[in-house]
Amino acid sequence: MRIGKLFGIDIVINLSWLFIFAFVAWSLADVGPFRLMDVTPAQRITLGIITSLLFFASVLAHELAHSLVARRRGIPISRITLFIFGGVSNLEGEPSTAPVEAWIAFVGPLTSIVLGGLFMVASLAFGHATPLGEATGYLSWANFVLGVFNLLPAFPLDGGRVLHALVWRWTGSRLRATQIAANVGRILAIALVGYGAFRMLYDAGSLSWGLWLIFIGWFLLQAGGAEQMQAEMVSALQGLTARDIAVPPPEAIPADATADVALQTMMRTGNRALPVMLGDQLLGIITMGDFVKLTDRGPADAYVTSLMTRATDLKSALPSASAVEVVQMLSRSGVAQIPVIDEAGTLVGFVTRESVLKGLPLQRELRRVTKAA
Repeated sequence: MRIGKLFGIDIVINLSWLFIFAFVAWSLADVGPFRLMDVTPAQRITLGIITSLLFFASVLAHELAHSLVARRRGIPISRITLFIFGGVSNLEGEPSTAPVEAWIAFVGPLTSIVLGGLFMVASLAFGHATPLGEATGYLSWANFVLGVFNLLPAFPLDGGRVLHALVWRWTGSRLRATQIAANVGRILAIALVGYGAFRMLYDAGSLSWGLWLIFIGWFLLQAGGAEQMQAEMVSALQGLTARDIAVPPPEAIPADATADVALQTMMRTGNRALPVMLGDQLLGIITMGDFVKLTDRGPADAYVTSLMTRATDLKSALPSASAVEVVQMLSRSGVAQIPVIDEAGTLVGFVTRESVLKGLPLQRELRRVTKAA
C-alpha cells in the first residue's frame, strides 16, 4: 500500500508492517517503558502509538539514507517498502564498484547511530522520569540497536553488504564475494536460530524474544540464499542476449478470433500468453490475466483485440539486448513474460522465468564445448 512520496521516492507499507507496528505500540504501552509511569491508560496508549510511529520514521530515515546515496551514485530507486522486519530500498540497478556498494550499505547504520545519539540528547534534556524522556530514551536505544544489528556481517544486512564490498575489492570477483558473504551470513543466521531456540527452551520469560530471533535468523537464511542465487544467475547470464534465453513464440491467434478461441488454445498448448497477429504484423499479446477484462461479457462475445495488450504498450526487448537487463526487466515489471521483438516488428520469442532456468544449463554446456574446442 503506497502512503506517499519522499524526495521523489514512493513509500510503500506491506500488510505485515501493520502487525509489527501494532505489536510495538502495544508492548511499549503495556509491557515496556510506559507501563509503570504515572499516566492514564489513554495516555499510555497514545505514547505507545506516537513512539512506535517515531521508531518506524527512524527505520524510514535509515532506508532513505541508502536510497539517496544510491540515487546520487546513478542507481534509480523505485520505492522504499516497510514490512515486518523493518524496511528495504528497491534499487533498480547494481553498484558499479565495491567502494560505491560499501558506502551505500554503511550510510544506513550510520544514520541510525546518529539518530540514536540525537534521541539520547533529547532524553537527557527531558529527564528520564518524564514521558517524553522515556519515549526518546527508548528511541535512542532502538536506533542504536538497529544500527549495530545492521552492521553484523550477515548477508543481506548492511554489514553483510559492506563485507561483500570488501571481499569484492580484494578478490576482484563479484560472484566470489557474494558466495563468501552469503556463507558468513548463513553461519550467523543459524547461530541466531540456535540461540533463539535455546532462549525459548531454557528461559520461559524469553519465549517471545527467542521466537523473534528464530524469525530473524530464518529471514536472513532465506534472503541470503536468494541473493546468492541471483548473483550466480547474473554471472551465468553475462555475455548472453535476449535471443539466447528466449523460447520460440507460441501458436498465434488471428486478430478476428474471439476470447474463447484464445482460452481454448492456451488450455490446449499450456501457454499463458499468445501473440495476436494481423497477417505477419504483431498487434499485441493476450495473457491469461487479460480475461478479467471480460466483466459481464462471455468469452465468445469478445474479440481478443479488445482484451490484449497492444504492441505499442508492451514491455519488450530487442533480440540483441543484454540477457541480464531483460531478466531484471522481467523481475521489476511483475509480468510473466517479456516479448522479444526485432527492429522490423517481428516477434522472435518470449523470455520467461522458465525459459531462463531451462536455458542456462544449455548455455553453460555450449560455453564449455566452445572453450574445449
